[in-house]
Amino acid sequence: MNINEKNLDLANEIISKDGSLDENFFEGVSEGVSQMQQNYLAAGQDKTTASKEMANLNGIVAQTDSIKETNKMLAQAIADGDMSGWNDSEHTKDHKEAFNSWMSKDNKVIVKDNKIGKMINGKFTTENDIDKLLNESKKDFASMTALGEIVLNATNLGKEDKGIKTKAINNSFNEKQTRSQIMDVIKKGNIKSLMFDPILDGAPFVEEILEMPELKNVTYKSLGLKPPKNDDDGMINETLTRKDATKIASSLAEEGNKELAQELLGDYFTKIVSQNNKKASGSTSYKDMTNEEKTALKNKYLNL
Repeated sequence: MNINEKNLDLANEIISKDGSLDENFFEGVSEGVSQMQQNYLAAGQDKTTASKEMANLNGIVAQTDSIKETNKMLAQAIADGDMSGWNDSEHTKDHKEAFNSWMSKDNKVIVKDNKIGKMINGKFTTENDIDKLLNESKKDFASMTALGEIVLNATNLGKEDKGIKTKAINNSFNEKQTRSQIMDVIKKGNIKSLMFDPILDGAPFVEEILEMPELKNVTYKSLGLKPPKNDDDGMINETLTRKDATKIASSLAEEGNKELAQELLGDYFTKIVSQNNKKASGSTSYKDMTNEEKTALKNKYLNL
């Protein structure tokens, strides 16, 4: 995520106060709590209603503590540069605004349906909404580490083969098993981060998608996109603008195309791991992945 000055200023202010909540927060919450107290007193001898209103008051206290921790995590992620490049894609242009609105003192805090939140982009947004957005917006360091270990193991295996054989043939490397391990990591990970952030070879996967011109077999509609104004048949073709290509890459990270994206990533990362193994072993079959091979991987799964 490309951090701007406003992002960083808001984040650093929260960090400097260890997440302490400001007057704006307590003013907004106080209004809601005041109404809850009135409801509690109005319940009188009705123990069921009184108990319910007291539970609502306790819930506000619990939310206050939780919001403080969420604010600290959000601010730290922004300050440390841990936000995924996915946040800068066409599909997520409002995300930085949402984070800024949540952190800003200028946006009034309100209590609605016994929940603390703010109105952001016309929608009542709670801590749970921000927490969910933060989780999918951060770089997936756990998956990056796991994939890195798979590469390291494959590389070491190649070195062992080279030490045993005069001309290594890599019989020790099991590509099918390796792909299965990679898919386990991908399916448990954050697909958005895995597609938009540098993982194994230093280049984000979406950059490979953007460099692949042969997208003839996919329709914009199949990815939930509206065809460009001058596209008559709705088919994706070689005349893509970079903006169109970015939309396609972003769409692949969305929930409806998650399985497709996982398979693409699985093939792509397996190819990289296999290359590292062959290179380490001194195999005469080693060669860098060509553009044609990258396109073949893409066509295998984009022929919808």
